[in-house]
Amino acid sequence: MKRLLQLLRRFLPLLFSVAVLVYLFVFRADPRETLETARRVDPAMLALAALLAVVSFVFQAARLKLLVQVVGHKVPLWRMFLYTLLGHFYNSAIPGGSVGGDAIKALYLSQATGSKPQAFAAVLVDRLCGLFMLATLALVVLLPSIDEPSMRQAAVVIVSFTGCATLAIGLMTSRRIRRLIPVGTSRKLPFSRAIRAFDDAMQTYRGQKKGLLAALLLSIFPQAGWIAMHVAIGRGVGIDLAWHEYAVLIPVAGMVAALPISFGGWGVGEAATVHFFKLRGVAATDALVLSLMGRMLQLAWALVALPFSWAMPKPKGIKEAVADEPDPAESQRAAPM
Repeated sequence: MKRLLQLLRRFLPLLFSVAVLVYLFVFRADPRETLETARRVDPAMLALAALLAVVSFVFQAARLKLLVQVVGHKVPLWRMFLYTLLGHFYNSAIPGGSVGGDAIKALYLSQATGSKPQAFAAVLVDRLCGLFMLATLALVVLLPSIDEPSMRQAAVVIVSFTGCATLAIGLMTSRRIRRLIPVGTSRKLPFSRAIRAFDDAMQTYRGQKKGLLAALLLSIFPQAGWIAMHVAIGRGVGIDLAWHEYAVLIPVAGMVAALPISFGGWGVGEAATVHFFKLRGVAATDALVLSLMGRMLQLAWALVALPFSWAMPKPKGIKEAVADEPDPAESQRAAPM
């Protein structure tokens, strides 16, 4: 029975993603029309989108390099770029695995830094910086049109996401609030492993305000590149929207896709893109092609890193090599939640 539950937990998100994609292709968009739309995308715009995708990955790698440097480790940018691509590949193309893309990236990084806890902390803070800046950029761009009916749902998602993220970070970093929470409480809460990992990451970077601020500001560039990639694809498809509309709708779809209910956000991200772009008058077929092409371009770049990984130690071997160090998700500090 326990084995069955483990299998369900691994593959249920994948099944959910498949079900949502089937629904989108069958009930929200015509499969033939979707294929024709994909075929007629402007090659020049597609090439530009591919370039913007790799630029986004480079800036992600630079942000991770900065966060690792803050805690005293120097890792070359090319290694960070490789780890970033591998992490994206595992997140987007390996269903049912026991280790996610962020964990894979942290394991590779732990070999380069010699510290498993700091590697996991850097990867987690890296992800948080990206999501927080994505929501912030979308909120800033949204403000002038927040009263438009077609933008209200997007505003709810952005404000809710930003508010929850700000509250969570405040709760986890405030010493006064932490003192009010009984020791060991985090172990009784849902997603306790993730909460303790987050807590450990905050402890690792406590007192590194300048470094964190620099990483947060640097996050503008990968997120801008990611949004610009979709603008280029949209132009190639023929979607007639202004850039600032993309700067709101693409992050909103990304926030929905980040919810831990599907495999790598597949299906959920496409459904969100179709829904929110439809509110701005975009056909479901065009929005679906926009989302899928964006994913496929990023996945294509991630595949570039795969041959290099064959010459690197396997994640399992790395995990065994650093097994003597405490797991960030399992460690218990003097003042945990």
